[in-house]
Amino acid sequence: MPLARDYVAQVRGFNANARWYLVYTFMSGIGFGIYGLFYNLYVLSLGRTPAFLGFLVALPLVVVTVLAVPAGILGRRVGYRNTLLLGTVVLSLSLIGACAAPSAAGLITFALGFGVVQALLDVSNAPFVAENSRPFERTHLFSVQFAVRLFASFFGSLGAGLLPAQLARLLRVGAETPAAYRATLLLSAVIFLLALLPLLRVRRALSPRDEREEDSRRIGRLSRAEVAALTKLFVPQAVIGIGAGALVPFLNVFFKVRFGVSDGLLGVLFALQAVAMGLATLAGPAVAARLGRVRTVVLTQLLSIPFLAILGFVPSLPLASIGFLARAGLMNMGLPLYSAFAMDQVDETRRATANALLVMSSQGSRALSSWAGGLLQQGPGFSPIYALTITCYLAASALTHRFFLRTAPAKSP
Repeated sequence: MPLARDYVAQVRGFNANARWYLVYTFMSGIGFGIYGLFYNLYVLSLGRTPAFLGFLVALPLVVVTVLAVPAGILGRRVGYRNTLLLGTVVLSLSLIGACAAPSAAGLITFALGFGVVQALLDVSNAPFVAENSRPFERTHLFSVQFAVRLFASFFGSLGAGLLPAQLARLLRVGAETPAAYRATLLLSAVIFLLALLPLLRVRRALSPRDEREEDSRRIGRLSRAEVAALTKLFVPQAVIGIGAGALVPFLNVFFKVRFGVSDGLLGVLFALQAVAMGLATLAGPAVAARLGRVRTVVLTQLLSIPFLAILGFVPSLPLASIGFLARAGLMNMGLPLYSAFAMDQVDETRRATANALLVMSSQGSRALSSWAGGLLQQGPGFSPIYALTITCYLAASALTHRFFLRTAPAKSP
């Protein structure tokens, strides 16, 4: 297959840093698959309300919004590899702390720690990938890295669906009890620690000291043209964040509440979602080569909306599952393409700043909507949340089209 041969040729050309980072991405992705599937259910199993869960989901995003620019400066000064190492260590320790201290104060403390982690990891990822790739292979490396994380999430979700029941037997507790979920989350913390091993093999790519210092001084002196360009990049992401934050973190809760699915079936659904997203991500560069990156982003976002409506409003588990998988694949096909496009719009010394602003815009809006999403679940339920998300996706697609489609090249470089 031409697409497969193209990817094989591109991967062979990746440098050693990029390859080791892909191994780290795979190992940490397994941990995130387990964590993402069961952390919300763990909180609810402790007797916490959906409103409190929404607050916990929103709190890390607030921290990310506050720390995104400082995290970008830190990554530029000490190296993105080192910030990734620090973030992974803090993630493991915070997750262990949330399991050891399941009180409201303990869960809030973990949420704050997880916010620090997200700031370090999210802000460092795109500049690290850009730093360790050449322009002609950058789109492929972004897509491969994103796909590797998703395929790892497949194994994490699939295995995690069976873990609580197996661990419950060992602990002699119920399968959907806090003890079973706690043991499952502790296993993900161990996997995060193991993911440090390939990351330690990455050699830090240093920029000259005077360039790093000049970059840190210039962050506060953006010109009007630079501010306008960065605003166009992050406004559509902020709008998407409003819609996604209210819904996406709670999709596991949605399936439990609406359809009463078991942990095992929930694991299968989220594993299949990871496969759908991974395949769509790998296909993204080929589609972008024909349509252009911006057109691909806009088109896939729009095509995802009917499936989002099926997921939210059709009272049939098989049809909702199809909507769940199709929405995930289409909506996420454009994410690495947009990241690569954004990194190409700024000078190398501005990438950390640009990515920090992208993270701030997305996570800040997600923080507000996640808190609101938790409150809505306790009141009218999920229907208004789906209506909000659909509206935001339509608006974000229109903004991306307006800002970039007229000036973007017909084909990706």
